[in-house]
Amino acid sequence: MLQTASYGTRRALRRALRAGAFAAVLLAGFAAPVASQSTGVSPVLDRLGLAVSRQAGLEGRVLWMDGTANLERLSTVQGVAAVLDRSVQAGINTVVVDVKPLSGHVLFNSRYAPRLAHWRGFRYPVGYDLLRTVLDEGHRRNLKIYASMNVFSEGHKLVRAGPLYDRPELQATVYDYERTIETPRGDRRTLALGTNRPPDDDDISIYDSNYRAPRYLEGGDAAALVVADRVESIVDAAQAPSNGLLIPTNGYLLVGRGAGKAWLLHNLRVGDFPSFKGQVKLLPILEAPSETVAGFVNPADPSVRANALRLVEEITSNYDVDGIVFDRMRYSSLQTDFGPYSRQKFEEFLGQRLNRFPDDVLTYDPNPARGVVWGPYFKQWLEWRARNIRTWAEEAAALARQKRPGIRVAAYVGSWFPTYYTVGVNWGSSEYAPRLDWMTSGYAATGYAQLLDWICTGCYYRMATREQAKTAGLDQSFTVQAAAEQSVRAVSDAAFVYASIYAQDYKEAPEAFRLALRAAREHSQGVMLFDLSQIEQYGWWEIIQDELREPKAAPHDVPGLLSAIRELRKAVVQGSDPSQISEMKMAVGVGVGAAPRR
Repeated sequence: MLQTASYGTRRALRRALRAGAFAAVLLAGFAAPVASQSTGVSPVLDRLGLAVSRQAGLEGRVLWMDGTANLERLSTVQGVAAVLDRSVQAGINTVVVDVKPLSGHVLFNSRYAPRLAHWRGFRYPVGYDLLRTVLDEGHRRNLKIYASMNVFSEGHKLVRAGPLYDRPELQATVYDYERTIETPRGDRRTLALGTNRPPDDDDISIYDSNYRAPRYLEGGDAAALVVADRVESIVDAAQAPSNGLLIPTNGYLLVGRGAGKAWLLHNLRVGDFPSFKGQVKLLPILEAPSETVAGFVNPADPSVRANALRLVEEITSNYDVDGIVFDRMRYSSLQTDFGPYSRQKFEEFLGQRLNRFPDDVLTYDPNPARGVVWGPYFKQWLEWRARNIRTWAEEAAALARQKRPGIRVAAYVGSWFPTYYTVGVNWGSSEYAPRLDWMTSGYAATGYAQLLDWICTGCYYRMATREQAKTAGLDQSFTVQAAAEQSVRAVSDAAFVYASIYAQDYKEAPEAFRLALRAAREHSQGVMLFDLSQIEQYGWWEIIQDELREPKAAPHDVPGLLSAIRELRKAVVQGSDPSQISEMKMAVGVGVGAAPRR
């Protein structure tokens, strides 16, 4: 059966490489490979790798198993076996197990990182090795198993646990800003630090135009929408639009909970022009309320980087993983890291001393609609941070491949590329150079997609397709489809792209989940399902099995295919005859159906 499937898929792959990809783009009406001035990428190239994978009948089907959310469920061999049996039945071909959650603890045998012993009342079995168990059970079922690690998060602030609490000198420094709002009648209220995060109980949070989607209000919330400095609406959650509140470029949203909700409803009025004052705060991240969950370290710190590399080496040396996934391989936010060491290294990067750090990088306008004000070295700061992530990724990928030849390397990021610079990451191809106003001429070179075999991008929107958004009169960019398209465009065939959907976005809406699953598969080379815990809670295995009923191999499991697609793309750019490149690649053994990698 394997040999038959292998032959059939090889034949499909030959057809795809000879003709399929080019037929697809030509039929779509594209003519010549001329780069777009706005994106730096030709439309003829956008769906090239996608067409090849589809013609060959390949699709990445990735299940993500969060470490802490599934801790009890996966704490026995029987529990792991049950989940993996369901995965096989549902058509999953790749399973990611989170073995270094954001707390910084690990769920495997390590000499360098502390084991997770207990979590929110559950005591983890002594001596139990989750990674070993998932590998043994997964390989027995012919599943490919990846280990995921939260690279630069070393503490969980909600439970005040993690190695960062033992080594606080490593924590990132947050450059924050605390605003106080005043109504025309003199009512004042200090707002929560930071932006675009849910308010704590009794707080009021600010959402600005950088927020990536409509803001849906929760049951205990109230919101005030301010446009052009004027309060346009004040709504309780019960009266809020079901499709969320959009934040215009010249406005912001105040969301209150508890006492914060009461203050908004009692003190603000439609037509008000509120005023603001603000105060700068430099805080260690464990004390900074603007980062609510993860305790990040500084990615520029040599000891931090070395610690993370040790875990990569340990996993790839001691476990027969099929791959490794880097999660939270980034900075916490635009506000980190502004400590003394970062200043020193940034000045070395610039080749000059700064007299007004951190104001040379950015300052804050008291008015939330104007938010961050770029300093004279803002763009260079973005490039420097992205270079720090790029160079660590390069070291980590090389180390993993050295220790375990044939291993696949992947990453998990957010799909919102145009604003992802705020966390110090360029996950696109180094050849992707859109003309965005925050980019330096050297920013594209910080792209790390070409270091990877595949990347999953969080397309975390409640609406699946552009057509749905258009019908509802909403912005089409806030859809799974648009996010997947942006992801494919940014990666530019440097790696395979799997659009990721967040099951919790569709709670109590199984058909919306089904549509999102379809959109992810249609507009990328597969899908990543986040997370197992919600799939189990909502009982959605049957939906997944129904949608993925036809078994497929993952593109990243085809030896040589990624290289072939990269060469194919290069041939189109250079105007070469693509069939010659394709046949050459097939001659050296591009195909599927080889024995499972171990």
